[in-house]
Amino acid sequence: MFLLLSIWNLVADARLTTHLLLQSSFALCFLWLFLSAWFLGGLILAYFPKRVFITAFVILTFRSSLGWPLSLATGLEAACHALNFLLVAIAALYLVWLFLRPTHFYGRPRFRWQHSAVSLVSWMGITALSFVTGLLGVAATVDEISSGFVQITPRGIFFTEKIFQKDEHRVHLIGLAHIGESDFYRDLQNAFKQPIDGDRLVLTEGVTDEGNILPAGFKSGNTYAGFAKQLGLEEQKSFAGQDDANSEIGGADLGSVTFGSVTFMNADIDISELKPMHLNLLITLLETMESGNLIESLIASSSIQISSEEMEDFLLEGLIGQRNEHLMTIFETAHRDFEEIHVPWGAAHLPDLERRFLSEGFSLMSKKKRLGIRFN
Repeated sequence: MFLLLSIWNLVADARLTTHLLLQSSFALCFLWLFLSAWFLGGLILAYFPKRVFITAFVILTFRSSLGWPLSLATGLEAACHALNFLLVAIAALYLVWLFLRPTHFYGRPRFRWQHSAVSLVSWMGITALSFVTGLLGVAATVDEISSGFVQITPRGIFFTEKIFQKDEHRVHLIGLAHIGESDFYRDLQNAFKQPIDGDRLVLTEGVTDEGNILPAGFKSGNTYAGFAKQLGLEEQKSFAGQDDANSEIGGADLGSVTFGSVTFMNADIDISELKPMHLNLLITLLETMESGNLIESLIASSSIQISSEEMEDFLLEGLIGQRNEHLMTIFETAHRDFEEIHVPWGAAHLPDLERRFLSEGFSLMSKKKRLGIRFN
């Protein structure tokens, strides 16, 4: 059974055509349940060789921790595949050992207190280890998939600003979330006001909704405000001091608002420009968030039936790719009159935008971190 479940887990991950984070994890769950039951049985019965089930459970702990710490060197997916293969190898070797030397299994005593004591101490140690590796695995994965724009530390969640330059133009890609600490947003506002030699353009995020398609709670800002209040945070306000989603400020006509040497311009799309399948899914997701209750929204959104391929397409092509493409079009049209261009967008957009700017000949010059959400 150990070998079959290990092979199932290995094949399930290998056959996945989307990012590993979008897998259903059924195979991993069954493998975890089996090894947990085996481990508990090993606390009592000395039949089971502790070297095998303890080693297997340690490897499974690292695999369940998104491949940490191996992922630090190889990346998430390579680390998980390597650990999956290692589990299969251990299961196969154990099965061979049972066939070649069955007396070593059946000849073992039914109970030995030393065996139970070592197994119990190991179980307690691995349980404690799993919490640590789980947190470290999540932190490493977030850092990897966000290209360093989001970092989770014991202090809290940091967002990174990366500064790129090409000729006389500097581009600031500024990672943020739509809820955070008030001083985080205040620091960004102050950064936009810092004097420079020349003019500054701030390309803001915020879809317009000319057709009044979006749910009322999301459009009014009550959804994010409700989430922020429950977490003791604040929702993101407009950097321009007014509604970024207002069509008078942004949109395809390149409308803008200027304060001194700083021009704010909405570089986002109108929601109706999304593909119908992406738009329908987005509205469905937003409707699950209408209550403004974070827990209820998470439960409701988890009930939506969608394949991993559809979700990846929705996230990468719809919510990120199409909107980033529009931002780059606005940038190409407007940036020539400005020395500094700031792009304070959700951190999920920025790895793709970073690749786009690097391909345009911009070079990374420096980085700056801001504490966006405190843990204490």
